[in-house]
Amino acid sequence: MPKKRGKPKRDEMELPANVRRGLIAHSEGLSWIEAAKVANITPNAMRLWRKHPDAENFINHAINSSLEESLGSLAQATPALANRLIKLALDEKIKGYTAVSAISEAFKILQSGIIDRENKSELKKLREAMERLEGGTPSIVDI
Repeated sequence: MPKKRGKPKRDEMELPANVRRGLIAHSEGLSWIEAAKVANITPNAMRLWRKHPDAENFINHAINSSLEESLGSLAQATPALANRLIKLALDEKIKGYTAVSAISEAFKILQSGIIDRENKSELKKLREAMERLEGGTPSIVDI
């Protein structure tokens, strides 16, 4: 097939490096306008790029990477947090209620991360089973 003339359409192009930086910035909590500044493009261009077929997957991957890094940091700190909790609980001079809520919250975050990972794994297994049963890709909306 002969090569097309002119510039390829946006959705046929690979995400440029500057747009990927903007999408990462958005995944880290910046607004689309601020993300456009990071990408050094106009907000209108950023809105067009976020409709790119690869944009949503790229954002989800960036969010998941950040979450994994955060959970890893919490997991590494868990023994120290547990030791501190034990010291606070056993020390009669210190009113441990001030630190206990923070330590407790860290354990809750870690536990929810583990549960989320297990749920993702189970959903993947269910999708694969449905694909085998239906003989093709199911029309399921991924949430």
